[in-house]
Amino acid sequence: MKILFIGDTVGKAGRAIVRQYLESLQQEYQADLTILNCENAAAGFGTTPKIADEFFDWGIDVLTSGNHIWDKKEIMPYLDKNPRLLRPANYPGDNPGTGVAVLKTKSGEEAAVLNLQGRVFMPPTDDPFRVADKELAKLPKHIKVIFVDMHGEATSEKVAMGWYLDGRVSAVIGTHTH
Repeated sequence: MKILFIGDTVGKAGRAIVRQYLESLQQEYQADLTILNCENAAAGFGTTPKIADEFFDWGIDVLTSGNHIWDKKEIMPYLDKNPRLLRPANYPGDNPGTGVAVLKTKSGEEAAVLNLQGRVFMPPTDDPFRVADKELAKLPKHIKVIFVDMHGEATSEKVAMGWYLDGRVSAVIGTHTH
């Protein structure tokens, strides 16, 4: 399976680049699944329902996020309405939305996307390592492709998550580049 991942897309300029090049990148790499981190898509802080819908209309399959997902309050109800827009799974359970998506890819195979947030130099959240264990245990056993977006400030924490999940997931990618 081929996964195209686009990291933190920042503001109007970032969205314009995605719109301009997305289709050609998907074709060139024959992407079965396209994931984009949208947490800075609205002027550098958060995203809006309109922007999320644009990304989906352009061909993004799953949107991941991070601590800035909460910056635009109008996204709150949308998180409950669209399970393909993820917020970090290790935010407490009473927050809107979900941190995991399971979907059928263009190749017909099911894949899971897990969004986590680190705790080093970031707002308080539940332990991403424990939450990763819990969320992976809930996935159907037939799912073999599992992609993790570890959103965090400290590179060391992202690398640690990669080592921690080694052999249990397909990829761990780090975001939060600003």
